[in-house]
Amino acid sequence: MADKLYSSSDTTSERSAKQKPAGILRRLCALFYDTLLVIAVIFIAFQPLPLIDELVKVFPFIQILKSLYLLIVWFLSLGWFWTHGGQTVGMKAWRMKLLRENGERLAWPHAMIRFSVSNGFFLLILLLIGNDLISTKFALMIAVVAISVGFLWMVFDKQGRAWHDILSRTQLVILNSHQR
Repeated sequence: MADKLYSSSDTTSERSAKQKPAGILRRLCALFYDTLLVIAVIFIAFQPLPLIDELVKVFPFIQILKSLYLLIVWFLSLGWFWTHGGQTVGMKAWRMKLLRENGERLAWPHAMIRFSVSNGFFLLILLLIGNDLISTKFALMIAVVAISVGFLWMVFDKQGRAWHDILSRTQLVILNSHQR
């Protein structure tokens, strides 16, 4: 089946044993590639927003809608890759694939959970900075600690999963050289 990385006769435990989990360095390299892509997508999506700035002065809730629009664009840009082949541009370059724990491709609900967990803390930090509730310097320190702990958890997890892998019931695996 095209949706699976494994043959239909494999059991879930056999599937997990066949694939090596992606390590921290490989994940961070792919994350760098994907961050550049997401920035470009959001930059393009942002272009029409200054046209409604006058409306924001009259209807302040539109500012929330603008932020929500950019958040949805961010989610769709990653979610589409995750649900259509399991590979972002960075994952493809670094020969990794995102799968559910049972070896099947992600559906949109799994992508939403993964996005929320992996980016939720970052979004909270942006909200706190945007409302002047914490300083940028303090927010950066909190973000570095949270991201570090989330990824360093891979060292303690027997299956090499980060927090967002565990909570979304997904796994990021290394593909063999003949797989793409």
